[in-house]
Formats: sequence, C-alpha cells, structure tokens
Amino acid sequence: MILKTKKLALVTLLFISLGWVASVNANINLKPFTTGSLDQIINARSQQPFIMVLWSIDCPPCLKELAHIQTMQAQFSNINIVLISTDPSEYYSSVVQALSDFHLEQVDSWIFADSLPERLRYMIDPNWYGELPRAYFYDSAHQRRAHSGILTKARLEQWLINNQPAQTE
Repeated sequence: MILKTKKLALVTLLFISLGWVASVNANINLKPFTTGSLDQIINARSQQPFIMVLWSIDCPPCLKELAHIQTMQAQFSNINIVLISTDPSEYYSSVVQALSDFHLEQVDSWIFADSLPERLRYMIDPNWYGELPRAYFYDSAHQRRAHSGILTKARLEQWLINNQPAQTE
C-alpha cells in the first residue's frame, strides 16, 4: 500500500511538472522559417535597426550568445533581435525549451522549416555555408553586415549604443 501511494505521488508530481513546463513553453511563439520568412522579418521592421541571430541547440557558442542576448535585454529595453534556430523542425520542443531557459520568450523567434536547409541558408546569404553562430546587423536603412562566430557582450553593447533610436524631448 505504501509503495502504491509513493508511485501515485510520483506520477502526480510528474504530471504537475509537465503541465508547468507546457504552460511556460506555451508563451513562446516559434514560427516556421521558410523561403518567404526573411522578407517578412525585414518588412516588419521598416526603417528599424535589428540583429538577426542564427543559432542551434547543439552549438555551445550559440548558447553562450543567447546568454549575452538575455543580459542585453535587461540592459536595453528596446532591443530588436530576431532569433532563427537552424535546427530541423523535429527539434521544436528543444528549441522552445532553450528559449525558455534563457528567458527569451518575448524575442521574435523562428525555426528552419524546410526539408532542404541549404535552400534557406542560401536564401539568407549565398556566401554563408552554415557555420554557427552567425549574425546579421541591419541598420535603419536595412543595409546589413554579417558576423561569423560568437557575438561578444562588448560587440552587442557597441552596436546597441550606436543604433539606439533618437531620443525625443
């Protein structure tokens, strides 16, 4: 009888914890990134500077970069970042969990959703062959500068300072 009670308590605890995780993850809107998504991202940010960060859950430097982004969000209230996971859509729940772990629920987030990821990489940048982490800094005229490798906290801060909207008095 005691063993059954312990099993029931464990099962109940498991369901409660799974329900909590599901409710946390329900706050993340991870959109499918397809061939028209880049235009959609750019058009939604008319004359606004932004950073587009490409990452993967199996890329340790990418996860370090997500931690930097989390810090920047706390420091700069109007940060405009787009996160694109290059993971296949089968990794949806793992990507959502990573975003949740880094408290990036409010960031515009996407996941590759094409059976040929090479097509999406080429569409983003014909000179990019998939190395990660990868970022694109868009100025207010949407001229972009590519960056391969981890974005340091100092690099992110400098770009954010240089691309803050003008203060109105």
